[in-house]
Amino acid sequence: MARLRKKACVALFLFTLFIFGTMMGLRTLKPSDGFSDLAPGLKLMPVAAERMDRRSVSSEVAVSPIHAHAITDTKVVYANSNPEGDMYYDVHIFYYTWFGTPILDGKYIHWDHVLVPHWDPKIAASYPKGRHTPPEDIGSSFYPELGPYSSRDPDILESHMEQLRAAAAGVLVLSWYPPGMADDNGEPTEDLVPSILDAAHRHGIKVKHASIFNQRSDVNNFLQGQPRTLSPLL
Repeated sequence: MARLRKKACVALFLFTLFIFGTMMGLRTLKPSDGFSDLAPGLKLMPVAAERMDRRSVSSEVAVSPIHAHAITDTKVVYANSNPEGDMYYDVHIFYYTWFGTPILDGKYIHWDHVLVPHWDPKIAASYPKGRHTPPEDIGSSFYPELGPYSSRDPDILESHMEQLRAAAAGVLVLSWYPPGMADDNGEPTEDLVPSILDAAHRHGIKVKHASIFNQRSDVNNFLQGQPRTLSPLL
């Protein structure tokens, strides 16, 4: 019995040592050791010799020469691993046009989103309130490669379509509001739809609209009384 207990203790010690060693080894790994920062088959190749460094951008973006340069020199090209350029129309990418910057829109739109509070009021009380403060602090879980951009920038739109084409994503699902309508943090962008349709068509990308709104009954009434400006899939 004593021998069995001794063997069990030794086995437990070895197992604990193995787990500890594995955990310590995993902590030393970096994302580049096992995974690419980009999707398989894509290699990021910035064309511009200079790109905006978000850590050095001044908070005075409206007069910042760095930000002004970024607006006009934002093209990013992705190398497509598929030389035939096939598109996969069962791959859908959601696309939002509610972003704005001081230079093209007079102010930040959506990048300065309200800080979303924790669902528990007791926990939320220990966190700051207010809004995000672009360009360094933006209302997004990820910082865009092109920097905080305006959806009205034609160079940005072209770059986005090139990225979709390089990723072989065949369908763009456009977040759409009827004319004059927008979410609580944005402004109407119905006038951008024709440009998006044209850009998508040039790159062989189909467009599907997704209505995202709170006033669903009002929107349904609008759609019933108006000609269709977007078909389910163009």
